[in-house]
Amino acid sequence: MTIGLVHGDPQGMALLLERDGLYSEALARLHGERFLAYRRSWKERGLMGDPGHFPLSLDLRLNPGCQLACVMCPMQGRKALAKGPGMPLPLLRRLLSEGREHGLPAVTLGLASEPLLAKGLFDALGLCGRAGVMDIRLGTNGLGLSKAKSERLLDSPLTRLEVSVDATNASTYRAIRGGDYDSLIRKIEGFLGLRAKKGQSFPLLRLSFLRLPQNEGELPGFLSLWKDRADMLSIQRPVWFPDSRLPKPDGLGEEDSSTHCGQPWQRLGVLEDGSLWPCCSWYGEGMLALDAKKSGISELWRGEEMEGLRKSLKDGNAPAPCAACQAAGAH
Repeated sequence: MTIGLVHGDPQGMALLLERDGLYSEALARLHGERFLAYRRSWKERGLMGDPGHFPLSLDLRLNPGCQLACVMCPMQGRKALAKGPGMPLPLLRRLLSEGREHGLPAVTLGLASEPLLAKGLFDALGLCGRAGVMDIRLGTNGLGLSKAKSERLLDSPLTRLEVSVDATNASTYRAIRGGDYDSLIRKIEGFLGLRAKKGQSFPLLRLSFLRLPQNEGELPGFLSLWKDRADMLSIQRPVWFPDSRLPKPDGLGEEDSSTHCGQPWQRLGVLEDGSLWPCCSWYGEGMLALDAKKSGISELWRGEEMEGLRKSLKDGNAPAPCAACQAAGAH
């Protein structure tokens, strides 16, 4: 089997390589026309089309922290929150119950957080499965991927396990993430070994490499190491955030209120306290004065505030956080 390019945006912000069309073809075999319609809708909504009556993806932050303090992440000083109180189970249940009513096709776990530390992770995965969600993603730094958790993930309805690697040696990984690279590699390999032993294809494994000054020159080694083992490889360029420890890049773009972003048509982020983000970017933090504990997602999705944001983006008059996000590299 070979890995080949399946997606590349015009600005080169992200390249996605996939083994033999595994993602789309395997899920289409499982779910048929419903899955194909979901992928068509994702593309159409990304062009600022009809947002429909419900998001295509709910991006859930189950817990508000992470055990690392990576140089490119604005989540500095939030380590203590990683194992703290997370999303209440009643809220999780209500979100996924409403998702089931509206045919929610996708959920992402790990919005602005490390979900393997969340106490409610496996409750959330079970609820996603019972809600009929087809595409369930978990984004993680992978350091919490113990044998026991790998076993539970393999027994869950998770479809994609997405691990950030960003390095090919211990010193680079430590400089970027401050964690133990050798431990990470053992845990990824342990997951793959368990999956092979069970004879499973899912969850698919996607490994990502974020191009940074610290790992310059290591991309070929990353591709060589994982091209025959991972199902998907993602190569990305960073978006700069003011609270990260990356220096502000020279020549950073000017804010542009005419920015194009289809995310408010596709997805909605829900935090553990019920507050909402209109996208998956840190620039979306605090943009919406909306609370999922007080109103249903379908009501909020087509409500005045979300519709106003969409109109401003379509009219080329994006709010300041969106314009800043584009200027920071999110073309």
